[in-house]
Amino acid sequence: MLVLNIAGGKFAPLPFNETENLLVPKFVLSVDTSYYTKIQAVEMEDNIITWSQNPDRLPTYGHLNEDAFAFMERTRITFDRVVIYRFLEHVTFTQVEYFIYLISTVLKKGGTVDVIVPNYEILAQMLINESAYDGLEEFNFQANNILLTTELLNEPSYPHASIWTPHRMEKFWELEGRFEVMSQDEAFKFDGREIYLRSLMKRI
Repeated sequence: MLVLNIAGGKFAPLPFNETENLLVPKFVLSVDTSYYTKIQAVEMEDNIITWSQNPDRLPTYGHLNEDAFAFMERTRITFDRVVIYRFLEHVTFTQVEYFIYLISTVLKKGGTVDVIVPNYEILAQMLINESAYDGLEEFNFQANNILLTTELLNEPSYPHASIWTPHRMEKFWELEGRFEVMSQDEAFKFDGREIYLRSLMKRI
């Protein structure tokens, strides 16, 4: 199984289930501009092709310092799974459809996409309830504000640029008929917070 981990930083792909995680050989390629590595995309792809011919003898992971868009536009490899954790919300609204198209070009038919984004329905409800909870002993306004500001806006140097809810996930990913949404966990706990949406899509 070849897995493309897009802009995951230090996040490793999560298994669908424990049996799959233990028994299925994987090569996980993480592509992010934050990695300190000098290997070029062509060399990494050669490593992956060699691994696919003999998956028991070579390392099962690789890190590539490259922009995800640029990599998907040029790569020769097609993957069984694409993992996108806490990155899709940074893709601008005008680029979302092109980004989804690029995913379709690097994913095998029947392959899966695993996406984790902030669920704006949860965040909106938190914002609406803020005034009602403010003043209560157990309510920490500063902590609530940090979480909301981070997950709604993030830092100006790396802002959130698209809004995601379960409904929007279905609308965007199924728009061109390339993907089918298989399941959605609307209050997924990730990185210590239960405010995320985890969606699994299949390439059709």
